[in-house]
Amino acid sequence: MLKCQFHIHVSGDPEHCHSYSAQDLIKRAKQLKYDVLSITCHKKVIFTKSLSIYAKRHGIILIPGIELEINKKHIIAINIDSEIEKVKTFEDLRLYKKTHPESLIMAPHPFFPGKISLKNHLIENIDIFDTIENSFCYTKSKNYNTPAIKIAKKYNKPILATSDCHSLENLDLAYTHVKAEKNISQIIKAIKNNQIKTHHSPIGYFRITKIILKMMYNEMLKKVFKR
Repeated sequence: MLKCQFHIHVSGDPEHCHSYSAQDLIKRAKQLKYDVLSITCHKKVIFTKSLSIYAKRHGIILIPGIELEINKKHIIAINIDSEIEKVKTFEDLRLYKKTHPESLIMAPHPFFPGKISLKNHLIENIDIFDTIENSFCYTKSKNYNTPAIKIAKKYNKPILATSDCHSLENLDLAYTHVKAEKNISQIIKAIKNNQIKTHHSPIGYFRITKIILKMMYNEMLKKVFKR
């Protein structure tokens, strides 16, 4: 079983400021015994061959990824190339997936509050999505993942647990084990065949509040620096 993290942000993300680099992430992931990472910065593929080699030296497979926006709704795409940055509509994404069948399209936090969540757009475009995210961000009494899990079961979609990491201290909040050989094509195939085991648990309101406030602060900083 390969320990995997499929929703991560690092410095260079166009939408958030982060104090740690992709290399810092990889070193921390090695300490936590990760086998597979996909860095999914907003609107930008930051994967490079040199970064992939750096990860491999640390025993980690790095899969190209991105967090897209369509109609301001967030979508994770994994095992992609830079052409995906041109995707602007669901039809664009549908066509991209058709011409890139090796890609993996995930619906992140689809029923969480806020304009960035897919909500009904998920069901309307369910054919595009290979998997649905189980976000780390829930407590014992409140879990916005619940409707996403119901949709996943209804449409037979695998569920991936992720940390939506914006801080290295939160990298291990939720993750997924994938039963596959240690190469990208087999990992993607195993996920689509639901050969996975998710790891997550409810966290406290104080920690969730701290994480969300830090994310909002990092987003605000990025907007200030863009001016």
